Amino acid sequence: MKKPILTKLLGFIFTLTILLTLSTPLAAAVQDAPPPATDEAAAQQTDDAAVIAEFKAEIIRLVNLERAEHGVAALEYMEPLCGIADIRAEESSVTFRHVRPDGSRCFTIFKENNLFYRFAGENLAYGYKTAEEFVAAWMDSESHRSNILDPDFQYIGIGYFVSDSGKIYCSQLFYTPKDVI
Repeated sequence: MKKPILTKLLGFIFTLTILLTLSTPLAAAVQDAPPPATDEAAAQQTDDAAVIAEFKAEIIRLVNLERAEHGVAALEYMEPLCGIADIRAEESSVTFRHVRPDGSRCFTIFKENNLFYRFAGENLAYGYKTAEEFVAAWMDSESHRSNILDPDFQYIGIGYFVSDSGKIYCSQLFYTPKDVI
């Protein structure tokens, strides 16, 4: 009777030793890892992304309404163009000009992203709160309005960036691929 109890006790100690050995590096790794995002933070990021997507879609809708009122074909949404427009919106928070922070022209962003254009344009604005305000401001400016109503443009991408001070920077990139005749 003593032998089975001793065997069980040794088995238990052996199992416990293995578990402690295996869990020690895991515990150290868990302690070094950043805390996981809370469900609330993940939900907020999802909400923010949805609000930004709606904002961009509304600008495109309003731009296409303006184009329709002036007998110009609608612009098509182009996802890669939105990605680089986001970069330009953020860059405009550093240097609010059609020149990039490194001193190069704004149009260099197209080539950097393998988008070779026949026609390209850019509109920038900041400080407005709604898509309607941004589009109204662009339409009140002759050069920005010219880009919005230019019949040579085929695609549009909208960029969105919020600075640390809470200002919204928005960009519009207009694009017609080089191979389109």
